[in-house]
Amino acid sequence: MENEKKRACIYIRVSTEAQESEGYSLEEQERLCKAAIDSKEWEYVRTYCDGGFSGKTVDRPALQEMFKDIRDGLIEAVLIYKLDRLSRSQKDTLMILEDVFLPNKVDVVSLKETLDTSTPWGRAMIGILASFNQLDRETITMRTSMGRRAKAKAGGYTGGRPTFGYKAVSKELLIDEREAWIVREIFKMRDRKMSYRAIADDLARRNILGRDKLPISFSTVGSIINHEDFYRGIKEYAGQKVQGKHPVILGRREVE
Repeated sequence: MENEKKRACIYIRVSTEAQESEGYSLEEQERLCKAAIDSKEWEYVRTYCDGGFSGKTVDRPALQEMFKDIRDGLIEAVLIYKLDRLSRSQKDTLMILEDVFLPNKVDVVSLKETLDTSTPWGRAMIGILASFNQLDRETITMRTSMGRRAKAKAGGYTGGRPTFGYKAVSKELLIDEREAWIVREIFKMRDRKMSYRAIADDLARRNILGRDKLPISFSTVGSIINHEDFYRGIKEYAGQKVQGKHPVILGRREVE
């Protein structure tokens, strides 16, 4: 009926790594969208929230639940704070619009872009804005990759599981004193010409456990010994040895 209120929902999302930098919390996104629903005199149905999920994929529980409710005819309009809350991929954004929203006659209102797909202009603008959102994501990815390469080249820590003997704190490597003691013990036994197997057996006999409280296998012993350069302050980058910025567990050695 013409006078019936349109059933509207809200979709909000903030990725884990962006919780502090996005500028608007999940609560604020919802508040602004609810205010928009009230101003349009629509009927608020519910809020779908994906907290801690990236916009790189549509495989998000609340988003998929919203799609199901749309296909079941429960939703007639979706309000979002910003278009990239739906997706940061141009392809996925257009897929959502063309495969989910339009076939089910669901309008999309984006507050940040003042976008409303109930108008022909609003539908045309979605494709343009989606391409800019993808460009923004790819630019951030490129800058992050360049930053990591520069940091690696300078001998810094660029993420990943820390080498045995270290722990990552605030994106920097620090010595894990318990593991570092084990590293030094292993190198003492190596200097006595003990085999990897004999070293592992000796550690097991003394009930010395490694990371995650697991027994230290002979292959782990070999891996630790093969990282001697790292324990002496030397890293490898692009096949070349560079002076690392991490603290040393064994005596420091300079790159020749």
